[in-house]
Parts: sequence; C-alpha cells; structure tokens
Amino acid sequence: MTLLVGFLTGRSDPSTTALSPAQSAFLDALPVAAHERLDVNFPYAPASGPWRPTPLPLASVRNARDYAGSRRPSFARRHAAAVGEALARADRTLVLAGSCGLELLANLGLDAAALAGVHVLAYGPVARSRPAASLEVVVGRRDALARAWVRRTGLVDHEVDAGHLDYLASPEFAAIASAAVERLRAGAPGAAGRPVRRGGGIA
Repeated sequence: MTLLVGFLTGRSDPSTTALSPAQSAFLDALPVAAHERLDVNFPYAPASGPWRPTPLPLASVRNARDYAGSRRPSFARRHAAAVGEALARADRTLVLAGSCGLELLANLGLDAAALAGVHVLAYGPVARSRPAASLEVVVGRRDALARAWVRRTGLVDHEVDAGHLDYLASPEFAAIASAAVERLRAGAPGAAGRPVRRGGGIA
C-alpha cells in the first residue's frame, strides 16, 4: 500500500505553489518518507518560485477570494483534473486542509470514487460544504472563525490549543496528524474510535 500526505489551503500567494517554511517543517516532523509527501500546495503544479511572506491583510483578501471563487463552475473546470491526479498517486492520501481548504476541495466536485482513498484532516475549517471523503475535524480553542463554523455544523473531533493561524505550531495537532498517518499506513482511514463521515452538505 502506498501513502501520500499533502496540504490543501487557500493561496496567500497565488503566483507559486511553494510550501511555507511552517508547512515544510510540519511535513518533516510527520512519520513519512520523502516520496510520501507532496512538496507543493494546491493546485499542485510545480512551484514557479520560492515561498514569500505575505502581509496578513493581503493574505486574508486572497484567501477570501479563493473561497468565493471556488463556488463558480470555472473553478472545478480549471483545477479538478490536476487535483484528482495528485490525490490518486497513492492508495491512501492524507489531505491537510487548512481554513478554506475544505471548501476548495468540496467545490472541486470530485466524486466518491476519486476520493475513496482520501482522508481529510481539516484544521480550523471555514466551509459551507464538504467533499465526499472521510473527514476529521480539528478546531483551536482560540480560533473564533472555526469555532463559529463548529457551532453551526456540530462537526468536531478534536480541540487543540491553537488560534486560526498557528495550528502547525501545536504539538497536539502534530500528534493528531501523526496518528492519522499511522492509521492510513495500516489501511484504515477515518478518525479513531468512530465511523468515518462521508459526503453530504454541512448547512
């Protein structure tokens, strides 16, 4: 069985798919080999340049634009095939979906067959829908944005000591991600101790 782990988040800098230093370091700390990780972010094209820091107000605007734009049919037409190909590189794929990443993945419209081996670990999710994949939700105790989503949906598996921007620095979240990797490596997707949630809307 083959395994792949990668990020799917909004694009603070849409000019490149390069991972941030925090994302790279997070993958470095997981129990995965070099060939088991996606070293670029959504939409998984080769990085056109190095990662560059983006001022928070500009990053927020760009992520909001991705969130809203993903609802248009053109979004799926542009990105679904490439993302589907990336996720199909392995028998089991762990998608680390940060913030609006869950919404982006859902709006690609990938069907249950394309997502059969995919487990989504959504951290700090802000979404109005969810993909037809197994889903595990992590929410920070200091994350007001994601906690509002949780109050509306009731979907939460883990609470960690994190705000919206610092999940990747949380040892609790790192342990949750490592446990998900080990379950997938053993061929058992889904969160430990409960049935896998699949598909459906969130409203």
